[in-house]
Amino acid sequence: MTVSIIIPTKNREQILFNSLEHTVKAIEDIDVEILIINDGDKELLIPVDWMSKIRVIKSPGEGVAAARNLGAKIAASDLLIFMDDDILINEHALKKTIELANQYPDSTININWIYPPELLANIIQTKFGRYLDNHGFTSLKGWNNGQPWNAHELFQNIGITSQFLAIHKHVFNSVNGYDETFPHAGFEDYDFAKRLRENGVHFYIWPKDSIFHNETDRHELNPWLQRKRRGGETRKNAVLRGHQELELHYSGIKKMILLFLSFSKDFWICFLNILPNYKWLDGFYGMIVNALLATYIFEGYTKMKR
Repeated sequence: MTVSIIIPTKNREQILFNSLEHTVKAIEDIDVEILIINDGDKELLIPVDWMSKIRVIKSPGEGVAAARNLGAKIAASDLLIFMDDDILINEHALKKTIELANQYPDSTININWIYPPELLANIIQTKFGRYLDNHGFTSLKGWNNGQPWNAHELFQNIGITSQFLAIHKHVFNSVNGYDETFPHAGFEDYDFAKRLRENGVHFYIWPKDSIFHNETDRHELNPWLQRKRRGGETRKNAVLRGHQELELHYSGIKKMILLFLSFSKDFWICFLNILPNYKWLDGFYGMIVNALLATYIFEGYTKMKR
């Protein structure tokens, strides 16, 4: 078995099956098993044509970190690829990932990801879609904002993303996998990378191939803010576990402003919804979204009642 692809999923059947169509096509000439770790509340019915390559395993329902750990435990291959259920891969990128992972067996490999062109074209017709694009949420390069990026060759990074991550089992097991006790997804990657880095593991990004991040169901402002609130709660959890570098400090004035925004956030969200969809208003729109982003993180971090 060349590689085991591990895909945690939870109640995103349409998104997942779109990803599986691309994955099954990409692995036609490669000896691959696909492990779907189903953390959702519905049974997944896999088409008969795919069943020789795909196994569905019911997750214990303890979150994405537990799902990934379960997949790694039962994987037949020493080479693991963790993949989100909204990633669209292709044969060339997959083969390059396997090649690099075997060339650097004591390291991790990430492949550059971008939004599919048609998805990007659709979302930039909306205010919030343009906000996401302008702030770098539509590519791995954007997510690495502030970090060096080399578009021409393999380069080292300071962290990892499990959206599409190649890692050998002996490296994964050296730090006992992902921490399953975080209350929500978001910082298990940070914690995992920190433990790997302390163990001398290097992280690489290959920028010359691209895969697609197909987040077609995640372009609404309010659910996005709710996820950021959960991220704030998980960040505080990480701080309490000893990740002091993640601690957020709020001055008295900043706390008063965030408290005011917290109590008035429904008004501001309503205001953003009725704000005309003109590009010349994007700066103003983005300023309010940034304020709400800080507010929701503050609520999660301080565990405010809401």
